[in-house]
Amino acid sequence: MLLTPPAEEAARSVLVGARARVEIDAAEGDGSSPRRWTFLRLAKAEGEPLVFAHAREPAGTALRSHEDDLAEEVELLRSFLDLAPALLFIKDRRSRYVLANSALADCYGMTPEQVVHWSQHELTARAEEAEGFASMDRRVIDTRQETVIEEKETRPNGEVHWYQTFKKPIVRRSGEVQVACFSLDITERKRAQEELESSARELQLMAASARREADEKSGLAAELDRRLAVIQAQHQQILALSAPILEVADGIVGVPLIGAMDEERTAMLTERLLERIASRQVRSVVLDLSALEVMDTRTADRLVSIVRAIGLLGARAAITGIQPAVAQTMTSLGIDLSSILTTRTPKDAIRLFSVSR
Repeated sequence: MLLTPPAEEAARSVLVGARARVEIDAAEGDGSSPRRWTFLRLAKAEGEPLVFAHAREPAGTALRSHEDDLAEEVELLRSFLDLAPALLFIKDRRSRYVLANSALADCYGMTPEQVVHWSQHELTARAEEAEGFASMDRRVIDTRQETVIEEKETRPNGEVHWYQTFKKPIVRRSGEVQVACFSLDITERKRAQEELESSARELQLMAASARREADEKSGLAAELDRRLAVIQAQHQQILALSAPILEVADGIVGVPLIGAMDEERTAMLTERLLERIASRQVRSVVLDLSALEVMDTRTADRLVSIVRAIGLLGARAAITGIQPAVAQTMTSLGIDLSSILTTRTPKDAIRLFSVSR
């Protein structure tokens, strides 16, 4: 073992008895990284004394390594959060931001580091909206119950945005309860819904006006009734086309679900599907969710009810085509379809049903 001159001098001072113990940071003679050396003089009953030498990492090296690893993990987590297009953030009881990703910071023209410690009242343009956010945050913290709500916020530039927000209480090591939030921008969907509702109100007003005039013009009322009947028939046709029942193999039918599954569509599909199973001796049904727009707890409950109805007639059912975004939403909402057979594609389900026939 080669030692540097400072280490050799320390060892020599111990050997000659000048000092009983010496600790020094020094490298070996081969130029390796510095280490903490400890030299001890060992007395012997007979013969020359010996020097015991022990080398270890310098004090603080392990701590610095742990701190570096921790900093790297924090940076990795930050990069992962900033990849999400959804708004991810954590707030305390006073509605101050404790953590925020880039998507949320961009809403206010700031960086995630700048958003932290700002309160909702300081960032939201309208005080009543800010208080609404803060009130819901406090409710989640006080009750420790998670919730999913729709929220409206007016940006500093006057733009109005709607969000579907999942709020969940979390407990920090200090015991403080905060609220973690996951928000999806549903502004476009909300605008389309408002336009549809506005059109529906206009149609209702037109129908009401037409009915008043119908007291004097029965012919006009009859024409309006005919048109309404046509609209209702077209509506039923649209519902049927949005969930067609296709015979894909002997005794197997496929049902591609398109759009959103509301209560009316679910009832109509269930009725048509059960009638087809009974009249055509259908043994297996494949429900394809590839084009399903929204998956929430209500939609999941309706799918489960359809599968159960199919099973009561002695047929089997499989769900296919669950998209990654839908799967992520189902996971975040705690929707459990583990009791239902699921496959990646309709072809996989058809092959499975054909083999187990």
